[in-house]
Amino acid sequence: MTRKVVLPLGTACIALLLAGVCSAQQSKKGVDLSKTAVVLPFESAVQGAPGLPEATRAAVIQTLKESGTFAAVLTPEEAKDKDKATLIEISARLVDFAAGNEAKRLMLGFGSGRAHAGFEFTLKDPVSGETVWQKTIKQTASYAFNFNAFTSSSGERAELPKKVAKKLVQELKAQK
Repeated sequence: MTRKVVLPLGTACIALLLAGVCSAQQSKKGVDLSKTAVVLPFESAVQGAPGLPEATRAAVIQTLKESGTFAAVLTPEEAKDKDKATLIEISARLVDFAAGNEAKRLMLGFGSGRAHAGFEFTLKDPVSGETVWQKTIKQTASYAFNFNAFTSSSGERAELPKKVAKKLVQELKAQK
């Protein structure tokens, strides 16, 4: 005779949350933050987000420079003559995007209908080609936008690049 185990809803939610936290793909080596970061052009795997990868790349470059996360932050053009052993390459791909829905904000509220974007970041050693860190970072437009149901979705999207960049810096600094 087999017994069916039924978990309380709260326990099941906690188990799913922990499984999601543990699924981040990170190398055991970690990222050498004393290297110079080369931020490659960002790509997109989704439709309907024109300009978002480029805006996010610009925000990432600016935020990495301001935070001092790496020794220096360069574009591929600026890194042409640099010793590859001193570099780490950062690439990103937009893998999840929703523009926001004004009708949901008006009808449902409670944070629904907000714009969001998810980027898969990959950091590679340019000498070996080995991926040293990889993680998907998803950010949602501020809850404050939800208080005004008539706020434009484009206004929501404007804050996403900076939020993604700040979260990337937090994750990189916390990975040690």
